[in-house]
Amino acid sequence: MIESPKIGIFEYFTKEEIDKIHNATLEVLEKVGVKIEEENALKLLDSVGADVDFTKKIAKIPPHIVKEAIKNSPNSILFAGRDSKFDLKLEGKRVHFGLGEGAIEYLDSENNSIRPSTMSDAENASKLADALPNIDFVMPLFTAQDVPKQVMPLYDLYASLTNTEKPVMVVDFGLDANYLIKLASIIVGGEQELKKKPLLGVYSEPVSPLTHGKEHTRNLMTFANAELPVVYIPSPASCSTAPATMAGAIVQSNAETLSGNVIAQFTKKGARFIYGADTSLMDQRTGVFSYGAPEWMIVNLAMAQLGRYYDLPIWSTGGCSDSKILDGQATLEAALSLFIAASSGANLIHDVGSYLNFGLTGSLELVTICDEIASMITYLLKGIEVNDETLALDVISKVGPGGHFLTQKHTIDHLRKEHWMPSLLDRQMRESWVKNGSKSLLERAREKTKEILSNHNPNPLSKDIEKELQNNLKDIEKEILK
Repeated sequence: MIESPKIGIFEYFTKEEIDKIHNATLEVLEKVGVKIEEENALKLLDSVGADVDFTKKIAKIPPHIVKEAIKNSPNSILFAGRDSKFDLKLEGKRVHFGLGEGAIEYLDSENNSIRPSTMSDAENASKLADALPNIDFVMPLFTAQDVPKQVMPLYDLYASLTNTEKPVMVVDFGLDANYLIKLASIIVGGEQELKKKPLLGVYSEPVSPLTHGKEHTRNLMTFANAELPVVYIPSPASCSTAPATMAGAIVQSNAETLSGNVIAQFTKKGARFIYGADTSLMDQRTGVFSYGAPEWMIVNLAMAQLGRYYDLPIWSTGGCSDSKILDGQATLEAALSLFIAASSGANLIHDVGSYLNFGLTGSLELVTICDEIASMITYLLKGIEVNDETLALDVISKVGPGGHFLTQKHTIDHLRKEHWMPSLLDRQMRESWVKNGSKSLLERAREKTKEILSNHNPNPLSKDIEKELQNNLKDIEKEILK
């Protein structure tokens, strides 16, 4: 179990403002309602007292139902690794970092060219994340464009399951979630064992504004019944699929994710629901959904505070950029968004180093750079230990005015645990830097990435499990493509 010392430090709203957002959300759900395209979910909400119009597929949800769902939600969730030393406990302000999934292009940073992403890219991303010490959970980053589109999610999952021992999260692309669960269950010996060792989670989305699509709602209910972690959060764009005002966009986002939690908790009481939103804006000059906008960072802070208000585990976003290449803009936006998300105290921060070009392009070197950024952020947020030993009165007295601390045992004892040491950033004098090749951050990141991919070998599955996994993958593929 990873005992993360990382803590959130930002509270964006006053208590009065949080109450106003909460009450506005309840009003939206009760008076406007949400559209639900999955018939079983409509019937479920009708059975528990929601006002359901089956013709329009609109469910108006009274406040007491929303509150009961929140009450039934766990405030602590185990997200397990194949090796228990990578287990994550999602609660309080424990912060963990992980990749994203969905890039359809691979950036070759040496010549800034792009090509369609492949199964091999997803495997390499998972392998890299397995090796990097500040990446706590794994998503395959890329979507394999060299396999049939209908079964692409299966191959993405396979790429991660076979290349990391860390917890695995996958994106819900609409494929029946039972297939994903079946593959993951092979790793641990069956679906009942998977409930005890939940090494698979799913990230899914409603359709903004205020719509729960058929396939994603079905999969939300499937993961709830399977007792596996489920992130079900909206990604609206302010000025387009959400109000132009940030408060209004937050109210709508809150309504969408809380109504998803209603579906989850009444499907299975205690469903392992993770709260949040990926709300940004539509840039009015370009029409794009921005991945580097400060508005997105504001929503990360707001939703994390709301998540704690409801005492729910929290999902967030950081480490991505709108830049087309791995340049100064990319590292600026990645670093700032990661720091804001971590400072919010969110439990799972995804997209770390994963995205350029509005989520279309993936860069392995950016993942490596963001691992270093995450390491620095961890140091910044861990706090300072204050006790008799760290106050250092004895050694200050011993050295006295005009002395130095270089040779003191106290310095040797505390140097490494008190101070952050870079593994990628450069602190050489210029002469030494030139002598060692005058390498830029990107060049160093490229070298480190190549070294990891050449030399890191994730602990493999047993041959029997690997064979069973491959056989099931082929059987499911035949079933889907027939």
